[in-house]
Amino acid sequence: MLAVFDFDHTIVDGNSDIVARDLIKPSSLIPNSKDYINDWTQYMQRVFDTIKSINIPVDQIINNVSLMSPVKGIPNLMRLLNKYNVDIIVVSDSNSLFINNWLEQNKLLDIVLCIYTNIAKIEDDLIKIEPYALQTSCNQCTKNMCKGIIVKDHTILKQNKNYNKIFYFGDGKNDLCPIVNLTQNDIAFPRSGYILENLLKSRTIQAKVIPWCTGNDICEYLLNVIK
Repeated sequence: MLAVFDFDHTIVDGNSDIVARDLIKPSSLIPNSKDYINDWTQYMQRVFDTIKSINIPVDQIINNVSLMSPVKGIPNLMRLLNKYNVDIIVVSDSNSLFINNWLEQNKLLDIVLCIYTNIAKIEDDLIKIEPYALQTSCNQCTKNMCKGIIVKDHTILKQNKNYNKIFYFGDGKNDLCPIVNLTQNDIAFPRSGYILENLLKSRTIQAKVIPWCTGNDICEYLLNVIK
């Protein structure tokens, strides 16, 4: 079995990019996201450039993100899945620095098999971010990332594991594509009160849909599925 987790608003209770952006003071210095409506990764590079220009060190950015609270019950849920040999991957439009450091801080990095996200590295005390991909085959998703393609490619690359059930946990519009491609054997877990839940109400999909508020809500249910 395979469990796919989004990061922002799914594993962490908030948006890691916004936590970084909120370090910019005064707020009048924050770049206008409307100038980058079709390229969030480019927008975040502008944010990181601005943060460097006001002399905020990279360590402070990463520490602030690492201190983000997890969504209640999600770490326990991830550990439960790992205990029963469910492969866990993270697919996110955040970046590798934020996700790796947060997972390590919360002692979850060792149980995650793969992380698919935008690549970030530190150069001269500046976070440099590169898009995960430049994809043109899916018009539902952003040009830097199609989560549907990522999940499909992962299952092909790991086909020797013979996944017969996929659990998908997400909250946003970019989580719709992979869920639409799930089969009747799979289960989609949209976070209650977020856009993905509403989007799924107007779509016919094969997978079973189970909204959730906390990881604790679905631990008992999943335990019966994976045993």
